[in-house]
This record gives sequence, C-alpha cells and structure tokens, in this order.
Amino acid sequence: MKGLIRTLCCALAVLLLVLSLMTQIRANGVRDECEALRREKMALESEIRILDVRLASRLPLAELERLAEERLGMRPCRGEQIVVLRLEELEE
Repeated sequence: MKGLIRTLCCALAVLLLVLSLMTQIRANGVRDECEALRREKMALESEIRILDVRLASRLPLAELERLAEERLGMRPCRGEQIVVLRLEELEE
C-alpha cells in the first residue's frame, strides 16, 4: 500500500513539474508575442506621426484651421493668452 501511495505521489509530482514547465514555456511565448506587438505598435505610431506631418503639409492653412476648429474644438489664441519666453530669462 505504501509503495502504491509513493508511486502515485511521484507520478503526481512529475505531472506537476511537467505542467509547470509547459506553463513556463507558454508564458515565455506570450511575453515574446507581447514584446513583438509592442515593437509593432511603436513602429505604427511612428508611421502615423510621419503621415500626419505629410498630410498637414498638403493641407492649405485655411483648411487646417477649419479642421482644428470643427474636429478638435480649437479656437485662435487671444493676445492675452500668448506668452513669449526667452531662453536667456529661463537660464538665469
């Protein structure tokens, strides 16, 4: 009876080790996939910025102002809202 229990315990321990190893392998795969997706996301975000700059350079200024007002709710600055900073003043 003790031999059977010992055999079952050893078999269970081996099973748990195998399951642990399989889980670790899967976790490594998921981590690698996440890293690849993160790199792809960064590349796509960079491409979006480049395309935004290209698009902005093709739009006439009036059209760009219209889009800023309509889509983003932006309004031109009033004189009192503009603050000019000089680098010399900031360095002191």
